[in-house]
Amino acid sequence: MTDTVSFNATDDDVVQCPYPHYRKMRDEAPVLELDGNLLGRGNERVFAVSRHEDVKRILHDTATFSSEFGGSGAKASPELRARLKEVYADAWPNVSTMLTEDPPSHTRYRRLVSMAFTPRRVARLEPELRRICEELVDGFENASRIDFHNKFSVPLPVAAVATILEVPDTRRADFKKWADSSVVSIGRIISDDERVAAERDIVEQQHYFVSELEARRADSRDDFLTDLLNAELQPDDEVEGGPLDIPEMLSIIRQIQVAGSETTASLLSDLIVQLGKHPDEWEKLKADPSRAAKVVEEGLRWASPNQGLFRIVRADTEVAGTPIPKGSTIWVMYGSADHDDRVFDDPEAFDPDRERLNSHIAFGHGIHFCLGAALARLEAVVALKVLAERINSIGVVEPDTLRYGPSFILRGLEGVQVDLTYR
Repeated sequence: MTDTVSFNATDDDVVQCPYPHYRKMRDEAPVLELDGNLLGRGNERVFAVSRHEDVKRILHDTATFSSEFGGSGAKASPELRARLKEVYADAWPNVSTMLTEDPPSHTRYRRLVSMAFTPRRVARLEPELRRICEELVDGFENASRIDFHNKFSVPLPVAAVATILEVPDTRRADFKKWADSSVVSIGRIISDDERVAAERDIVEQQHYFVSELEARRADSRDDFLTDLLNAELQPDDEVEGGPLDIPEMLSIIRQIQVAGSETTASLLSDLIVQLGKHPDEWEKLKADPSRAAKVVEEGLRWASPNQGLFRIVRADTEVAGTPIPKGSTIWVMYGSADHDDRVFDDPEAFDPDRERLNSHIAFGHGIHFCLGAALARLEAVVALKVLAERINSIGVVEPDTLRYGPSFILRGLEGVQVDLTYR
């Protein structure tokens, strides 16, 4: 069966429009062995799993399919290792926390972070998010054409996460630089110079947040960093472990920064493209802003800014009738699962009124369901409501020329020029 299917996730044609390729995989080779070298998983047997039901099963079975997939990329040369050793001389160790851990350590991290990243804290952000969105639209200065991606999609989530982490306006440019450096190697191969520059930025971020954490230790505030610093497990949590140490907190801060910035920006840009292509949906949203939540959910399903993550097979198993040996790597393809016509009728259509809308897995599933999902949803809903209040019409400039960045995991547009009229 797999003889008829070839798939190179890094090929530009696939990166720009993966969905026909995903469909062929789901129909003819729902478990397809790939060249691990092309995915930064050299010397590993890598299997891509593309159907919705199989993806959900894998995400639930944490005993067989481990999240301890670690890093990726080619083995560093002696020269690169020497350069990185110099960069790391003044750094805190880079430890694995929520994303690449299994229970019980994952459970400990999740419980402790949940004490700081509470639904109440997220909900309290809504007025500030509205203010940020209104300021961004004011920044359009009634221009008839703007780069929506750089003028709105990128700065909104950066400002939102910076607000949670109490990063002042004077450091927002640094904050964006640190976020970019944290994702530069995800889903793509980078040069040694890019790697060294990115690691320098990450060490710089470490020093900034260690200083902030120490300031909270000396003078606590009602904020996320203070709560993260003071989070402690209780006996009724039924999880062992002490408070988070500095390297663990730095890892968690970095994950929140990346997850809260990059993928939300991608979602917002894809949403504006779909609303520009479907003016009937834009008119419905203007007439009834309460539709924003449904539009966001369909945007999450359609775009799936995180196209999938890896899992490591802990025991010989099988998926969709295909034997997969212990030690293999599985690429769990969220983006394909969210376009599976076994679950979603006419999956390539953008339809906020579709049945089973909430069956998408854009935020993952099971114990690794994205902790920042509530924040991303809130940002996007508030953004659409403000835009619907202020913008009359949206036209995407040359939609056929839009391009996605090179990552096969973090799928995001490089820019979106739109023509606007105002209300």
